[in-house]
Amino acid sequence: MSFNCKESVGAVFSKIGSALRATKKFSVKYCRVILATTLAFATVLTVSYLGLSVKRFNIFDGMEYKTVSLVGGNLEKALLRANITDNFEIVSKKKNGNTTDLVIRYTFPVTIKTGNEEFTVETSSATVAEILGLVGIGMDDDDMVKPEADTVVDKKTTIEFFDVEYVKGTEIETVPFETTTEYTAALAKGNSQVVSGKNGEQKVYYTEKRINGEVVERFIDNKEIITTAVSGKKIVGTAAPAAKASAVTTSATTKTISTLSPATPIALDANGNPVNYKSKRTVQATAYTYTGHRCSTGVNPQPGYIAVNPSIIPYGTKMYIKSCDGSYIYGYAVAADTGGFIKSRPTNVDLFFATNSACNAFGRRNVEIYILE
Repeated sequence: MSFNCKESVGAVFSKIGSALRATKKFSVKYCRVILATTLAFATVLTVSYLGLSVKRFNIFDGMEYKTVSLVGGNLEKALLRANITDNFEIVSKKKNGNTTDLVIRYTFPVTIKTGNEEFTVETSSATVAEILGLVGIGMDDDDMVKPEADTVVDKKTTIEFFDVEYVKGTEIETVPFETTTEYTAALAKGNSQVVSGKNGEQKVYYTEKRINGEVVERFIDNKEIITTAVSGKKIVGTAAPAAKASAVTTSATTKTISTLSPATPIALDANGNPVNYKSKRTVQATAYTYTGHRCSTGVNPQPGYIAVNPSIIPYGTKMYIKSCDGSYIYGYAVAADTGGFIKSRPTNVDLFFATNSACNAFGRRNVEIYILE
């Protein structure tokens, strides 16, 4: 009778029983020998079987070795048996038959902050730069990080990463014009004139420093003039104002050609000119007399009603007129008529005289017109 060591214990005992039954004659002593042999063989078989099923795990965590033997176990059960419950990563793993050599390294959480983002990774002892590389953050010479990139992290830590960029750009900028002040005696003191300037434009080349996408600083690299600004001027008068003429007489005491009288006598200075008036103009005047028609405004003609170009001197304008040489004082007048002269001499006026002889004596000459109102 033969036995295979790979057979189960039950199969072995079955073969032994069959052998005993096949033996018709055997002694008690012989039976005892057979039974003892069978038990010894079963023991050897059991030990051999169990020996083949035992798995051994040699675990090194960087500080101590732990050996765990399990029957039919796996790595997960071995780690629990070794009381390794913290987070870790496998550094190396070698298997030789039923023996497994395992080197592990404990990990810890590291928080990474960059701009408005924050996330946590599990890692083991490594430099800051290596940890950033694990999450895909590469550093260049401009970037900043806290702690420093070569700092070895071996415990729970927060890393602050600052992505620094230098971005170049251009923009069009307005160049405000300057205003200078000039002084002139051509204007009376207290008077001034303003000559407006014009803004220019320039192209600005700049570099922006951005940290995590936010502009924190700007550097001007260059400026290129596109259009030059034109300076403005403020011209200030320095001349002493002319002394205001004082009245020495009035139109009421002055002999005039006009037969019209103002509501209030006109104050005249020593030269016979009105002291107060709105404006003054020098024009050419022609004398005219009765034509048999009323004036354009419907009034009857008389000395003092004059013909004008109403688009220049409106009807009803009150004025004081005298010849430039002072030989004729026409006096107080009102714009009341017009004539054909406005086509060829639009700025001239016609002065009404009472007689032909007076018209012929005056003829055509330059006069000063003082617009009163």
